[in-house]
Amino acid sequence: MANEEKKLQTGVGAGEVSPEQREIEELNLTIKSMADSIEGMEERLKGQYGTDLTAAQEEIDEKHNKLEARLTAAIEKNSQPKGASTEPDDYAGYGEDGMPDFLADVVASSRTGTRPAERLVNLQKRQLEVRRLDTLSGSDGGWLMPEKWNLNIMRLPDTGDYLKRLCRMIPAGSPPNAEIKMLSLDQTGSKGIHGGVAVYSAKEAADVTVTSTPKMKFVSLKPEKIGAYWQVTDELRANAEAMAGVMGSLVQGAIAAFEDDKIQTGTGAGEYLGFDGCDAEISVSRATSNEINYVDLVNMLARILTRGNYVWLCQRVGILPQLMTMTNGAGQLIWSDNARDGIPAPRLAGVPIFFNEISPALGSAGDLRLVNLDYYLIKPGMGAAIKSDNTYGNFLSGIETLKVTYYSDGKPWLTSPLTLRDGTNTVSPFVSLAA
Repeated sequence: MANEEKKLQTGVGAGEVSPEQREIEELNLTIKSMADSIEGMEERLKGQYGTDLTAAQEEIDEKHNKLEARLTAAIEKNSQPKGASTEPDDYAGYGEDGMPDFLADVVASSRTGTRPAERLVNLQKRQLEVRRLDTLSGSDGGWLMPEKWNLNIMRLPDTGDYLKRLCRMIPAGSPPNAEIKMLSLDQTGSKGIHGGVAVYSAKEAADVTVTSTPKMKFVSLKPEKIGAYWQVTDELRANAEAMAGVMGSLVQGAIAAFEDDKIQTGTGAGEYLGFDGCDAEISVSRATSNEINYVDLVNMLARILTRGNYVWLCQRVGILPQLMTMTNGAGQLIWSDNARDGIPAPRLAGVPIFFNEISPALGSAGDLRLVNLDYYLIKPGMGAAIKSDNTYGNFLSGIETLKVTYYSDGKPWLTSPLTLRDGTNTVSPFVSLAA
């Protein structure tokens, strides 16, 4: 006992013993000292407390229990691996960059009679907990991914322009698949562009008998299920890194192109409601069939809601020749005055041009549009889940089918064109050229 006390006092082994270990040793010494002091304690206690030793025993037990509790806590703390965290592991052992291993486990889980990897099951449980979901299992809805992996798949590709970049994004919220209703001013009839709000000067106030109140409408968004699938060979499946790389680029591009199409042409029946033909769209008559002329541009610009950012929307093949050969009333080219400088910057009347593959051919309704997508809402839902299918037919052909599902909804914010103060003329963030 004396040697151990001397060791602590002289600091033998200093720098080699951790603070936690030193705390344990000190507690052990305290307990041993208590044991040594018990000898002859009975006579001392009788002298202090008399013949009734109950109070003394209770005091001893209380001190002993406290020391035991401190010792247990110190031992548990010291036995925890260095650097270990008590926070839940969002990646269930895969690690932040473990998506290739995750995909390999997802593919393996589709084998008949094969139990999913334990870390795959733990990741699913963790994601259900994080997303506050009590539905969907690995066999029913696919395997949910951590937020970082989900964002990598759902984000827009770095190359190329997509309409989704210009839209107004609504946070997913919790629960993410719940319907959300966005307030919108009712500008129909004579309510005007500000929905019936009346503003007047102090001098006019004496003549005001009834104040107008804003008329409100609701635009609801309910994320719907969207799926994307692709097939991989045995060779690609065996290379998890390559499979993850292929999925990242191909799936991102396919989803982005699909959503761009639905932002324009969606029917609203279980999918996005596109601005093509929506109730808020204004169609401007074309001056000459199968042509786009300067007067068409002027008439479209006159009907656009000018607040915010807007773009021309058209395909390149049929429309670019029209734009580059367009002339004004004096017969002068208005976009390029020579062939030396090549294709001009993609702007027309100061407005950017967004060339895309979805717009109709020249001469069709909507072959040229002027839109402000600040007035188009997109509400994402639950993040992506991935599932693997290795049916008997796929097994024989050496092909595996992978499927990604996610939820999203989108539609125009306005439900009608906006009536100006004159009570007659209208403007809109969605203006198209008629056939």
